[in-house]
Order: sequence, then structure tokens, then C-alpha cells
Amino acid sequence: MLKRSAVAWGLVLSTSLSTLPVHGAVMPLNADTPHEFFPLGAIPLQEPQISAPRSELQSEESQRQWHNLKSQILRDFQNRVSPEFSVPHGLFERTSFWFDIYTRYGEAHHVIHHVRYPWIVYRVFDTTQTLINGRGPVWLRRDRAAKLAQKEADRIRRDLKKLAAKKSYAKLNAQERYLYSVLESVPGPRSKVFREAAAQVRSQLGQKDFFARGLQNSGRYLPYMEAEFRKLSLPVELSRLPFVESSFNEKAYSKVGASGIWQIMPQTGRAYMIVNDVIDERNSPLKATRVAANIFRSYVRALGQWPLAVTAYNNGIGNIQVAIKNAKSNDLATIIERYHRGSFKFASSNFYTCFLAAMYAERYHDYVFKNIYREPLQERDIIQLGSHTKARNLPRLTGVSKDELLKYNMDLRSAFQRNAVVPRGLKIFVPAGRRDMIDSRVFGVKPSRKDRS
Repeated sequence: MLKRSAVAWGLVLSTSLSTLPVHGAVMPLNADTPHEFFPLGAIPLQEPQISAPRSELQSEESQRQWHNLKSQILRDFQNRVSPEFSVPHGLFERTSFWFDIYTRYGEAHHVIHHVRYPWIVYRVFDTTQTLINGRGPVWLRRDRAAKLAQKEADRIRRDLKKLAAKKSYAKLNAQERYLYSVLESVPGPRSKVFREAAAQVRSQLGQKDFFARGLQNSGRYLPYMEAEFRKLSLPVELSRLPFVESSFNEKAYSKVGASGIWQIMPQTGRAYMIVNDVIDERNSPLKATRVAANIFRSYVRALGQWPLAVTAYNNGIGNIQVAIKNAKSNDLATIIERYHRGSFKFASSNFYTCFLAAMYAERYHDYVFKNIYREPLQERDIIQLGSHTKARNLPRLTGVSKDELLKYNMDLRSAFQRNAVVPRGLKIFVPAGRRDMIDSRVFGVKPSRKDRS
């Protein structure tokens, strides 16, 4: 269902869903299941807003303070999260890693880490000076910074290979001693541990700046999104998943066709809503939220628990059932430990902990994002078309300008561009208070008395 595109700063970003619930059944959607990619939204191309380097320049005291605060938040010390989304002990380190990615490291920081054990971090490579003082446009500086980080990752990979080839570990240089100590907790013969670690070096870009922009934008929609989940008796915490998918970038669109804040794939969208060349309701944050809520309800009924249901949103319920069978367990931490094959690899292993990290970061944003401005709720009323009409007629019929209508109805962008026919029965959002001002006798438009939430 969901995918993400690569962006200018060099990450390959996407998600997938191999099955879709329709009328209580689960239907395979092979066309919506490409190779696994990692689901994080794209940072818009704009002048860099570089966070002050925190990684290797922090004092021991400040690092200790950060670690203590993070531990308290992930243990929900103020009871801001439903107990069903407590961080499991077996996933705590993994969640802690992603919490750092979302709240500690900005887009100047490339966190070089182990793929299977992401919390094993070899180095946080700081490219602040390249991004701020480098020559050329933003995209070129980002590309240059990514290449520098890749060189550092390659150097670490070579050092690990050399370590794996050693017959004795009695005499090691400083870098070798450091790598030896970092991997000391990984079980198995040392040569095998180092050899496998060399093949699993990965660089993750910090997301703090991106996440902060999502915090600002999410204020427009979250109360309405929470209402959609409550209607289906689902936990409101699930409404925070777009922080992982797109960081609430309404214009997010991937090269494989996923669109909107929930990054829904076309085939999935068409099963629930209008998705065509004229109207694409995936781009309506609130209409797409209703689709996501229905998918979650179907998945949790089938799988019985939220860690698996959330992971299925990324990987597909059929693939999760295969992973459960192969791992001989329905505990996500155990599945991650035992099964790392097929479609269940890095993205699937980390998706639920990304969600937990993002959700806790939002719930405790007043502790980690000081004095951040959040957009006010985009209050709206709902009207419904009583007849087919051309898009250019909507401002006259509603008394709302085209620009304002597009702000509330991003699913109509193509319709306005083409002046296409908008179908009867389509729900349209207008600014709060406007619905009762629309004369129901006006051709084509009637107030909708239903669905006020």
C-alpha cells in the first residue's frame, strides 16, 4: 500500500503493503508490493536549517542528561501513552535508536550503525560545515555531504574486515579496540561477528529538522484524525504514524506512486476512495486517515496485537504471517531476532519501533522540541455536491475562493488544473462556519449534516 521515494540527500525511502482488507477478506495486491525500502518522508529542498551538532561534541554530563530524559520518556513517566503502546523490553534499544534519529540528530548528522542491531553506532558523522559553508546549491551540498558520510562508512567497513581477518586480538590499534568494544555484546565467534558487521554497515540521516516541521504542520489535522480512530474504537496513538510516513507533508509523493501523509499506494486507495487522474483523495489528510483506520482495524483483528498490525501496515499482512510461521513466534522482538529474510528485513524490523519513537517524541514534544510553534487546527465544515459540476464553478457555488478550497481539499488539485467535472456526492471541506451560509437551493451544492467530526 505504501511507498516512499529516494530524495536529494541520498536515502532510499519506501514502504509496502502486500495485502488489503476488503469487506472482511484479505486480498493480495501484488502490484503494490515492490522491493522493501525504508519508510521515512522526504525533506523538502530548501535552505538547510542545521541543528547545532550534538553528537561528538557533547560533554559527558550533557550526554548523561539526554540519556536519562530519553529513558524517562520511553518509559512514559507522565502516563501520556496508552499502556498497549508501552515500549517492550525486547525492543527498547531499537526504539531508543530511532528516538535519537527523530529528536537528537538533524539533517547534518549521518549516523553510521549496524543493520541488525541499529543501536550499535560506530560514529555520528557531522556534515554541518559542508551544508552551511559549502559551495553550490542546497542539493549539491547535500549530495556532497552524503558522499563524505559514505566514505566514512566505507572506512569503517574496511576496518571491520581487517579485524575479521586477524588471528589474534591481543594487539589492536585504537580504532580496532574501539570497534572490538562496540561489538562486544553481539554473540558468536569474533571473526564471524566482525565479518557480518562489515557487510551490515549502514548510514542513517538524522530527522530532527524534518520531524520538527511535521510537528508544526500536524496541528492542523490531529484532533480530526483522532476522532476518526475513536469512531472505530481504535487507539488515537495510531494517528501519529504519518510522522514516520511523511512527517505530515501533504505534498509527499513517491516515485512508485504513493501519495499523501499516509503514503497510500494507488491500488489500495482505489479500494476505499476516489483515486484517478482528476480526483485523488489520498491527498486529503482526513479522507486518507479514514482509510488508514479501516486498514488498522482489519489488521489487528487478523493478527491480534498492535506490534504485528502496525508492522503489517508496512510489510503486508501476508508477509507478516509468513514471518510468524518461520520464526515460530508471534512476538515481534523474537521474529526480528530469528527471521531476517524475504520481505522481512531492515524496514519491517524497524517500522514498529520507528512508530513508537515518533509517537513518544510527539507526546513529549514539550521536553525535546522546546517552544515549537504548532499550526492551529484547520477547522472545517463538510458540504456535498448534489450534482456533477466543473471545478471552476465550486468557488461560486460555495462562496469560498479557489485558493482556500485547495487549502482544504488537496484531493482536487488536478481537478482545478484541468477544470474537470467533479462528481455528484463528493464531500468537500470548507472553512468552519461556511456550511450554513451555503443556500441548499444553489445548483450542485448542499450542506452535509452528517459527519461533522
